[in-house]
Formats: sequence, C-alpha cells, structure tokens
Amino acid sequence: MKKVVVTENIHSDGIALLEARDDIALTLLDGTDHVRMAAEIVDADAVLVRTAQLTAAELSPASNLQVVSRHGVGCDNVDVSHMTSRGLPVAIAAEANSTSVAEHVLMMMLTLCKRAEQYDQLTRTGGFHERGRHKTFELHGKHILVIGYGRIGKKVAPLCRAFGMRVTVADIELDRAHAEASGCMAVEDFVPALADADFVSLHVPLDDTTRNLIGTAELAAMPAHAILINCARGGVVDEQAVADAILADTLAGFGSDVFCTEPPASDNPLLSLPNSVLSPHNAATTAEGFQRMATGAAQNILDCFDDKLTAPFIFNARELGWPQ
Repeated sequence: MKKVVVTENIHSDGIALLEARDDIALTLLDGTDHVRMAAEIVDADAVLVRTAQLTAAELSPASNLQVVSRHGVGCDNVDVSHMTSRGLPVAIAAEANSTSVAEHVLMMMLTLCKRAEQYDQLTRTGGFHERGRHKTFELHGKHILVIGYGRIGKKVAPLCRAFGMRVTVADIELDRAHAEASGCMAVEDFVPALADADFVSLHVPLDDTTRNLIGTAELAAMPAHAILINCARGGVVDEQAVADAILADTLAGFGSDVFCTEPPASDNPLLSLPNSVLSPHNAATTAEGFQRMATGAAQNILDCFDDKLTAPFIFNARELGWPQ
C-alpha cells in the first residue's frame, strides 16, 4: 500500500483517480495546518501539492518518497534541488493550464487597451456621454513580444495572431521552427525587441536567471505607450520599477496575475497603481483548468508508481538525466 498526501483541496475528479486504486492510501489535507502536513509527509510515497511550501525540511524525512506532483507547472514552492539530489522527480500537470492562462493574458490586454474598467464605471455613474474621455486602441496591427515560448507562450502567440497582431517570440532554448511555422518572428535575445513592442507578455519560470528579468533598464527600453503583462511568476518583474514607470508615464499599462509575495502586502505599490489590472494568481483556475490540473497531477503519481512517467511531465527531467 502506497501513501499519497494531497496537501490542499483539489477537484474531485483528481481525488477520484487516486481513490480508484486499491493500492493507495489517501490522506487529504486542506492546506491550513502546516505542522500536520509535515507530519503526514514523513511516511508518504507521493505528495500532490498546489501552493504549499515544500522545503528540504519537510521533504528530507520522507524516506519513502517517490515523487512530488505539482498541481500546475511552476515549481518555485518545491525544493527541486533537494528532490534532484535524491534522484526524485518533480512532476507537473504539463498541458493542464496553458489555455486558461493564455486566455487570461488576452483578457488583460483587452481590458487595458479598451479601458474596460474605466468605461464600465463611467456608464454606471452618469458618465455615459463621456465616451471619448479615455483613449482606447485596437490590438490589430500592434506588435507583441512574447518572452518565453513554452507551453503557454505557444498558446498566447496564435491568439494574438488571430487578432491581427505582429508577434515576436523569445526564448533561450528557442523552438525556431515552430515559431516560424506559426508566423512569428523568433529571437533568442529579447532585449533588442523591446524598443518596438506595443505589448510584452512574460511566460518564463522563476529562477536565478529570470529574477527581475524586467527591471528599470528593460522598462526604459520599451515605448511609453507599451503595456506589460505578467502571468508567469511575480519575481520576474521588479514591482517597484513597474510602479515608478507607470507613475512617470513611461509605461502605459500593467497587468499581473502574480506577485513577488503572495498575497501582496497592503503597501505593495502595485495595489494603488492606475492603468493596471491585477488578479489573485487565478489565471489557471478556470473550471476546466482546475479539473485538468487535478487529474493531471493525480495521473502523474499513478504513472510514477507504474513506471510510466515520462520526461515531458517532469520538471527536473534534464537534471535527473531522464530520457527526453
């Protein structure tokens, strides 16, 4: 019998997948009691985690552990280095949330360029005839720079193309053939492309190479009419630099689903920023995305137990030398 710990509430379909196996003992937690979570993990064979922090302190006593399975794709809440040092995979629900997040990006772009919130309020408060008060513009014909051409970037790019946008994609491990076949300009270094970007959308993981990827210098390189969207991880953007740029009118708008500290502190400069759209890290949690993340994370555990887990679903596959 293998023990599986689910650290937080997930969609019932994911639970059903695990419960259907008669060789699994399931422990369901609600994410509120970290002490109990740490105690339950000690003899776990697998952990399914959403946003709970799994550090070496929690993971190292778990001598039976075979896999940590993320309810999503980002792994900055898991000590991946510790798992790798033990030769253990960190699994991800690889394709579960890419559509949900890509649509969220477009929602933020449209909300900002159409001034949806401002005009909604004018309509509700007697300003119906002030239809020209806020300048709006079209996506058609505009240039978007998509930084990070992985699962989500590859969904964002064609959506933007469908709006008639010119798309440049950038990635240090660039799938140039895919990009060019999709009608996109492809570059490895995104910095030169900033000067011509009407929109910049970020889709990179958070690590030492991407922390503050967009800071004062990068913002200064962008046109003053540009809009920045971050639906990746909070730490890839220097939040104070973004706030300064918006207030100085050197950046036209900012949309973010993520923050350096979550939830953001009450004095976070982004919370009172004009020309911005913020959401509470919920881009992936559409009804469809939430269900797919749960079932994907559960299936990864089953596949690990059955020796069927493959590299596309393993965050640290390369470090483990897993066959690609």
